[in-house]
Amino acid sequence: MRKRENSIDALRGLAIFGMVLSGSILHGLPGWMYHAQVGPPDFQFTPDVPGITWVDLVFPFFLFAMGLAFPFSLGRNLEKGVNRRKLVKKVVFRALKLTFFAIALAHLSPLHYPGEIGWPKWLMALLAFGGFFMAFCRFPYLSHSSTQRINTAGYFFVAALIVFRSLAFDIPFAAHRHDIIILVLANMAVFAALIWIYTPRSWLTRLTVLPLFFGLRLTHQVDGSWNQALWNFRPLKWVGEQWSWLHEQLLAVGVDTTKTVFYQTDFLKYFFIVIPGTIAGDILYKYFSNQRNAGSQDSSVKGRYWAAAALILALVVLNLTGWYARYRLLTLAVNLGISLVLYLLLRKRRDDFSGALYAIALWSIFWLLLGTVFEAYEGGIKKDPATMSYFFVTSGLSGFLIIFFKIIYDYFSHTRIIEPWVSIGKNPMVGYVASSFVIMPLFYFLQMREFLNSMNEYGQWLGLVRGLIVTGLMMLLVHFTVQRKCFWKT
Repeated sequence: MRKRENSIDALRGLAIFGMVLSGSILHGLPGWMYHAQVGPPDFQFTPDVPGITWVDLVFPFFLFAMGLAFPFSLGRNLEKGVNRRKLVKKVVFRALKLTFFAIALAHLSPLHYPGEIGWPKWLMALLAFGGFFMAFCRFPYLSHSSTQRINTAGYFFVAALIVFRSLAFDIPFAAHRHDIIILVLANMAVFAALIWIYTPRSWLTRLTVLPLFFGLRLTHQVDGSWNQALWNFRPLKWVGEQWSWLHEQLLAVGVDTTKTVFYQTDFLKYFFIVIPGTIAGDILYKYFSNQRNAGSQDSSVKGRYWAAAALILALVVLNLTGWYARYRLLTLAVNLGISLVLYLLLRKRRDDFSGALYAIALWSIFWLLLGTVFEAYEGGIKKDPATMSYFFVTSGLSGFLIIFFKIIYDYFSHTRIIEPWVSIGKNPMVGYVASSFVIMPLFYFLQMREFLNSMNEYGQWLGLVRGLIVTGLMMLLVHFTVQRKCFWKT
């Protein structure tokens, strides 16, 4: 049996690809090339603008992939007899590592220095990447004890860089300054994982979390209610309010108890993506554990799978187009029609492979149609502020893409099409930091950064070319680490 589920890596890799590309393109392109709420001409955040673009899909894809991975990473431990207490320690430790990573990224990124600082910030970025490599990498050619020593040294080195930055450039350390994406992942890595650990065979119990949290989300603005008190509760803030002297002591070392250092209830809204991901992950893991081949190769089956793959791509594109252009009735008709056709194409379950695709398709149809029903709520689908429609539509599209990857990669074995994303998905955190901490510093020292940043002056779509150059180099760097089995474990 294979050691990894390639469809999860592909979805995760596609998310990282999209994150890096969206963060690397320049201004001057059409509005659908940016976040729907932060688009041209002024690129100012406009929360009342409904719609989504491809950029708004990348974070949900990553979150859904996180949920998909829980049965593989945690389920295997349960099967080996590891008790839940040890698993809880494991997920808490993972969350702490991600929190450290989030704070380190915010403090060491070259984008977070005053403008007048030149080459030192780019050198600091390269040093930080080296520190991250030491701290997070599992070195395949070294013993476990040697790897642990290097990892520990890496944490101290990154911490020393943060201290040096604070002293050398007079930029105070602040624990509440963090990379928001990684901090959200840290919260999901512990809270969503705990939910899966205690509901590994009970989808119904797991799903009850969603309406309960939805109720809290609806009622938390009621003044004087326990709902509001629970929503606004943050452990560190509570500690600071109880012991003011401790607040002052922590503030002296950069920990402001009035700010969010790790947890805030609003982060838990991403349960609406991660928990649907865990259900699809349970289905995938059951198939993965029991089946080695990709099912029947009958010509009629091949035709149905080709049609399903094409319809899934059309469904993603038409949803993005319809919600962005506000063709709401047309998008409703598209979602109903394509969902029905996909149901008819995938309902014949001849083997474990087709059975798994059918089960994931049913859930994906449910989430997509639920999100379509919710679209009129909260002023239309939006990533920021995230709406209920956004959570469910993106969960449905994520599930359909898993089916697409299974068909193309596992059934038809067209690995070359998907392999670049699979490779990124195997080492996603390297891809996440590569642009800011390796590629752009190297461009600076090679005196190419100014040219890259002005490419859109020579042509509108050269701003996209700039993004493709950066993203392509990221892919090469990640592929290099994967080939040498240097995986970061955050």
